[in-house]
Amino acid sequence: MTISHRLREQVRKRASSLCEYCHSSERISSVRFTIDHVHPQSLGGADDFDNLALVECQEQKCG
Repeated sequence: MTISHRLREQVRKRASSLCEYCHSSERISSVRFTIDHVHPQSLGGADDFDNLALVECQEQKCG
């Protein structure tokens, strides 16, 4: 399922345009951050507000 533009903007607003893992600011970045699944789709994660995060880094997937 594709994540709608509206849902992407709701996630950005919730995060105050900060990466939800490392807290870098999207406002000072040269690129827009991605919207990523907290619980991966491959493991049953849904395309819903509570399972999406604004992400600049891949810190949450390391270690």
